[in-house]
Amino acid sequence: MAHDVTSTGPVAAPPPTSQHAAEAHQPLIDRLTSPGGLFLSAVMLAAAFPLTSPIRDPDFWWHLRSGQLILQRGGLLGTDPFTYTVSSHLWTMHEWLSEVMFAALYRWQGLAAVVLVLSAVSWLGVLFIFLRARFDRPGPFVLGGGMILAVVAGYPIWGPRAQMITFAFACLTLLLVELHLRRGGRLALLLLPMFLVWGNLHSGFLIGLGFIALVVAAEAVAHLLHLEGRAPAARVRHLGLLLVGSLLVCAINLNGPSIILYPFGTLGSAAQQTLILEWHSPDFNDWSVRIFGIMLLSLVAFIVANRSIRLRDAALVLVTIVLSLQSVRHIALFVAASTPVWINQCDMLVRRLRVRRRRQQLPPVGMRVVSWLVLCGAVLLVYIGSRLVPAMRTREDSVFYAQDFPVCAARWLAADPLPLHIFNQYGEGGYLAYRLSAHGDRVYIFGDAALMGDALLNTYGDVESVSPQWDSIVRTAGTDIVLFDTGAPLSNVMLHAPDWVEVYHDPHNIAFAPRDRVASLQLPPQPTFTAAGDTCTTLATTSPSQLSQSPG
Repeated sequence: MAHDVTSTGPVAAPPPTSQHAAEAHQPLIDRLTSPGGLFLSAVMLAAAFPLTSPIRDPDFWWHLRSGQLILQRGGLLGTDPFTYTVSSHLWTMHEWLSEVMFAALYRWQGLAAVVLVLSAVSWLGVLFIFLRARFDRPGPFVLGGGMILAVVAGYPIWGPRAQMITFAFACLTLLLVELHLRRGGRLALLLLPMFLVWGNLHSGFLIGLGFIALVVAAEAVAHLLHLEGRAPAARVRHLGLLLVGSLLVCAINLNGPSIILYPFGTLGSAAQQTLILEWHSPDFNDWSVRIFGIMLLSLVAFIVANRSIRLRDAALVLVTIVLSLQSVRHIALFVAASTPVWINQCDMLVRRLRVRRRRQQLPPVGMRVVSWLVLCGAVLLVYIGSRLVPAMRTREDSVFYAQDFPVCAARWLAADPLPLHIFNQYGEGGYLAYRLSAHGDRVYIFGDAALMGDALLNTYGDVESVSPQWDSIVRTAGTDIVLFDTGAPLSNVMLHAPDWVEVYHDPHNIAFAPRDRVASLQLPPQPTFTAAGDTCTTLATTSPSQLSQSPG
């Protein structure tokens, strides 16, 4: 049937051309070693570069410490052991299995194992996107170009963190759903054990359930309107049953069935949306976010030019565009759901515009295999040597981490014989909890915003913004010491506050204690950073512009 490019409704993509069909039936070795196959192999291996880095997520540290405590105690923590503000609040540990995994990996090979595993998980997510995009048999250079654009567009959110587990599972969910709608079979049953595990790894399982529900709803509408491109009704019904089953298995959780409602608390928190940077809308002044903007705008342009899209694809694109414009962290969802649609739409346009070329004569198979092995080996060696190994070898007390976390201040606080109540920067509470909770120190706040509650988040915001009541808030909470970033507005005000005295400083952090209690706190003296090769010495004696940003 000829493709009607004048249709105004969502319809199916055009069937593959005879050239595409012939390429699809080529032997695997020919496809891999053709020019297009070589390009795709290099693209998929190179995709690992932006996915791999040292750990930058400030929440990782308290997740790691939580996992260690779960293993020590043999069960979930009912209340948090890290704060002096909300330590009696009921704690829903929605990432408990991820935290145990972090702790087990750390016990095995330290941060190197965590970086390795989470980088591999992120790459698997990209692989699932690639496999889903191949269903429409796009040309290899369109497919590879689309994957490059997607990986670069997602740069603001890549990195070793628990959210990458949700990214990979979301991509796998969409792959299994599309496979079921196109071909049927029993592979979609894998959704049930997948959601059983996902429900204990991260509360982002709600995203996967939402994707399935959205596809089922779109397919139901497509059948009501008799649109082209819809899947057989029986498969849609089976998918609906799998959605119900997946929802039920998510309730099999150490937190109980209430875990299903837990993510809605985060989504409905006005304080989190306001105070936490990754919940803010994308800033298109950032070059990396602009790549996402280019991908979004080009996708819309392709759809308008082609005037052809499956309804389920249109629904996924529309919803993930809205989510990604609401919050920068949701760019990962746009990449997961919309990349195959971008590739399909681009390929449709290219097929209409390009002139058919003769099939080129390929070199002997032995030469092509050697070329493929050399290419893949070269990319892997460069990736391992320039990206993976440096990221895995980055020590938690390195200058790299000391530029973003209170590495030196935590070392100083650990020398105090008394357990302290520390008013801290929100993004540094996790690191302080990881380093000092065993010492008995408690922080004011850390990264589980749902546990903190909107009231505490707003109160913290009042102090951070130096509202008139900042001093009374800090003192009323029972704070022993304030540790904040050097040069922050609160730090600048406290330098001139008569009731507070500076007790510590380094290029990253500065600490203050109440003047009337400083003697009783038994704080260690201000350290002198002079030891050659020491992280804190390097941090103190090297200007920020000279500090290397590479792992070390």
